[in-house]
Amino acid sequence: MAATIDQIMTALKDRLGTVDGVRAYDYAPDSPTPDKAAAFPLVPPVPSYREAMRRGLIVYTFRIALVTGAQLDRVGQQRLAQYASATGDRSIRAALEDGTDTEGRSVKTLGGLVDDLVVDSFDPDGLQDVGLINYYGGTFAVRVMASGE
Repeated sequence: MAATIDQIMTALKDRLGTVDGVRAYDYAPDSPTPDKAAAFPLVPPVPSYREAMRRGLIVYTFRIALVTGAQLDRVGQQRLAQYASATGDRSIRAALEDGTDTEGRSVKTLGGLVDDLVVDSFDPDGLQDVGLINYYGGTFAVRVMASGE
């Protein structure tokens, strides 16, 4: 049976939670805490119900939002750069693509839920206001491929 969108969002949250300094969510929180970065997948567009739901390969492009506290301009921007980097303990890309899980599967399968995923890009949004707090943030584009059967 094909993985549902909410199952994939929860699995993405679990992988994001392995990143140093990130509080991960499987939904967009109203007020992320400023002491840690917050990362969360957003519901993706469905490319075509006619094509995607024929039990073949389903490809979703999830956007993963990331915000980090901007209490100090330099520190907030440096943290954002670390999360956007291709490697390192704070790399979102590395957490989603590199390594194996406890079962020996590639982390790219999200625990065997999907066939593969690729982090395609990161787009910084700059300084953002969320409630009364300023954050530096950006959005990752993550392509997820899952079997329809």
